[in-house]
Amino acid sequence: MKQIFIILSVILGLQSCSEKALDADYKDVTTPFVPAADDHSEEAELRRSFNAEHGSYLLFNDTLQHVALGHDVNGNMQYFTELIDITYEIGSSSASNNKYSYTIIPTIERKRQAIEYMEEYILPHLTGKLKPFSWFLADKITRDFIGSLSSPYAVAGQRTIAVATNVLPKLSEAQKVQYTRQIMNSIIGKLASDNASAFKEFTAVSSAYYGGSFSAPATNAENTDILAKAGFICRGQDDFKSEANGLYPSEDLDLQAYARMIAANTRETVLAKYADYPLVLKKYEIAYNVLTSLGYKE
Repeated sequence: MKQIFIILSVILGLQSCSEKALDADYKDVTTPFVPAADDHSEEAELRRSFNAEHGSYLLFNDTLQHVALGHDVNGNMQYFTELIDITYEIGSSSASNNKYSYTIIPTIERKRQAIEYMEEYILPHLTGKLKPFSWFLADKITRDFIGSLSSPYAVAGQRTIAVATNVLPKLSEAQKVQYTRQIMNSIIGKLASDNASAFKEFTAVSSAYYGGSFSAPATNAENTDILAKAGFICRGQDDFKSEANGLYPSEDLDLQAYARMIAANTRETVLAKYADYPLVLKKYEIAYNVLTSLGYKE
């Protein structure tokens, strides 16, 4: 009983000394995304100017908060630290197998260059409701998928979109245009999903098939043909989140696939590729019109 009492005393002590410190941080969810009022560094001013001009917050670090809570019974300082969890979704009950880590842009000059790239190449495509809550400009992004490592160009989450900028100094103007296509392809599907309620006319076209299955054909080409006749441009996923023949996609996968196609291809390319599939072209037109009404610009 004595041991239990001691443990409870420590917990209660931490709660009492930290309650006041934490209270201010949770009143406004935007607080961790803005520079401290007394921070007048060059980086802080860049972040303030970016938000004022573009309506999204700007981050250069994945540490949102590192707040001193007070000392514990042993005299050790306790901290509350909040890091960006880009896979977090409000209301989600499942954990993602993707784990992300980041390296930070090393100099203020590189940070300026990253902002200039965003303003010239990325931001003009996303206006209105498609503006994300925040942008996190990292040097490099590393994804760990069950031990398999990769380096994505960008990752879109609910509170922020992370963009890797380490390659920018090496790119020509033409290469920057291509890099922009790759980034847009990575993020536009998530932005469309975040505004799914606007795509009811789109999802109505193939609503009878969502989440269903059919006899898997012998070849991938036959599978693609069956899906396209029903208005789909991607396969469905099995219980392990792997694409598989014989499965129709969910509404979310369907919408993300069309959004990515719009971001990565010209209208002429899409019309030519799917000329024999009227439902695909119908859904393309609907999705394109909705995206542009939300603020997407080619």
